[in-house]
Amino acid sequence: MQHRDGYIIDVSYPLHFHKEMQPVWLCHTIQTLGCAVPDISKPYRYCELGCGPGINLLVAAACNPAGQFTGIDFNQAHIASAQALAKKLNIENIRFIESGFEEFATNNSEKFDFIVSHGTWSWLPPKAQAGILQLIYQSLKPQGLVYLHYMCYPGAARLTGLQKVLYETAKITGGNSVQGIQNGMQLLRILANNGAGLFVDNPEIEKELAALEKELPAYLAHEFLTDYWHPQHSADLHRIVCQTGVNFIGSADSFENMDILSIPGNIQPILKNLPSQALRETVKDMARNQHQRLDVFQLEPQTLGFANHIGYMDNTVFKALPGMPSPGPLEFKTPIGTIPGPAEMFSPLLAALVQGPQSFYELRQIPPFKAEPGLLLQALNMLMWADYAHPVRPEQNAARASANMQAWLDQQQLPLQLLPECGSAVMI
Repeated sequence: MQHRDGYIIDVSYPLHFHKEMQPVWLCHTIQTLGCAVPDISKPYRYCELGCGPGINLLVAAACNPAGQFTGIDFNQAHIASAQALAKKLNIENIRFIESGFEEFATNNSEKFDFIVSHGTWSWLPPKAQAGILQLIYQSLKPQGLVYLHYMCYPGAARLTGLQKVLYETAKITGGNSVQGIQNGMQLLRILANNGAGLFVDNPEIEKELAALEKELPAYLAHEFLTDYWHPQHSADLHRIVCQTGVNFIGSADSFENMDILSIPGNIQPILKNLPSQALRETVKDMARNQHQRLDVFQLEPQTLGFANHIGYMDNTVFKALPGMPSPGPLEFKTPIGTIPGPAEMFSPLLAALVQGPQSFYELRQIPPFKAEPGLLLQALNMLMWADYAHPVRPEQNAARASANMQAWLDQQQLPLQLLPECGSAVMI
């Protein structure tokens, strides 16, 4: 097991695509919450901290020709492979820099419309966190967006005992981090099968172990073998990040922004009466037993009035994705249980989208949504969350590099389909 600054560097991070950190998705999600967002129909700059092998950033650059994309990672092998792939695929609006976050923040002179980081904050040392904060403070443009993924309580509490066993087992294992994870998982299974009190007193933790056993060992190595594994309460993290001058806006997960759906019904009246945002977010985490968050912050947010808000939404065009179901009732399998999608609401919406891209204005002429734009927005957010629909890019300049990237993905047999009209991709 090899570390640099406490983080493993001997095993490459496996393919994971996160639609929520892509620029079109981010802008739409924050716009639905009533805030002005960067104009991505014009040139913009986007920075990912902890880009790993670069798949998320390469997809973003290949599918969003208006953006200039910068990826930062301290793993030399990740950066070298990402640079070589960008060159091979002729993706010109991208650059990769081998650097620690604090070093990059000190040396950087660019301003960014987006600063995003997935899978870093809760796994890296305090100096790397300070680098993230420094870059936000120095380099984020007004109305710029920060996407920050991290582990949170109370849900992550159930992982603490498992993580410690995995980490300590890997420390004494000869060989690489994958071998350390395999040994640690074997030990955890032996403990569970022989009635260790952690599993007897907490049956849900054995379910968690069973779920982890289905994951790739390389993914588990990156998830659990850092020297700096530290979940946080969202209220505490917000206080830290907001010292840079940004404001917490909401989640990049469209489902989590709909309290009426994502919070159990008997908790919703309690939530409404809580006097502070910090307490409300803490209670939301408890209501969902949340273990990770995809939080979005903004510098100098500008609230849209109703007329401007509906105007922005009316101009947004939505496209059906390849897996969209036929018209009829739907079922959404969410973290808090199955939520029905009634046919009277979703059938006409699905029927319209299957005919081709539709603007929000066109969709709100459908009978169920006339005079109910909020209901339409809720329905579209659920379709987006389920990978059934997606907003398209506001500009439709040719994304020439996307064909090269898709050919490479197919050649590597990677389960990712690019959606250049949407500036994104979908796992298949």
